Amino acid sequence: WTDIQPAIDHIVIFLQRIYNRGERPIVFNTYQTYLKGMVGTVQRDLESARREGWHFGAKVVRGAYMVSEREKARLRGVQSPICDSYEDTEANFHAAIDAILSDDATHGNSKSVTELLVASHSRTSIEYTVRRMEELQKNREHVHFGQLLGMADNLTFTLGANGYKAYKYVPYGPIDEVVPYLIRRTQENSTLLGSASVREERGLIREELWRRLRPI
Repeated sequence: WTDIQPAIDHIVIFLQRIYNRGERPIVFNTYQTYLKGMVGTVQRDLESARREGWHFGAKVVRGAYMVSEREKARLRGVQSPICDSYEDTEANFHAAIDAILSDDATHGNSKSVTELLVASHSRTSIEYTVRRMEELQKNREHVHFGQLLGMADNLTFTLGANGYKAYKYVPYGPIDEVVPYLIRRTQENSTLLGSASVREERGLIREELWRRLRPI
């Protein structure tokens, strides 16, 4: 994936320069924070948006190609571009979010607007983002949250019920394309499967199943 990502980034920046000059950004770039140095990339693009006068839009994710990227680096005999641990990836993820959220506060006189979509099933990361939004007094209209349909529904519903912009992402397409995609999502979230937040979600699902199956 890293072989083609620079080309994708170049195309997205080109389109942002054209279409992100209205009231708010239309074109968003995706930043995969399991890659080392991604925070620097975010800061570079934020600076370009301020300097050139267009609105910055970003979707921040942890990433889903870690297995294939590590294997490719091993076969090529080069250093892996992937963060060494889940903790490093999470720190990178939060640092990228913080850079975007704090941009308006740091550059209050800039004409560029920043918008952020936090794509995460981690309760820790969602709570971190909400807390930073409150500390920086970030406009809720400029921050969005997204989770896959059927995953972390308790987070999505809670965000929506409290006035945050929360979305459910529905994978759709041919089986031979959708299934590999979902497998990558499983690999991406494998570290979370035994976490306290996942155990909590499983408990909520069991309670809801019992409520629906229990005789009235």
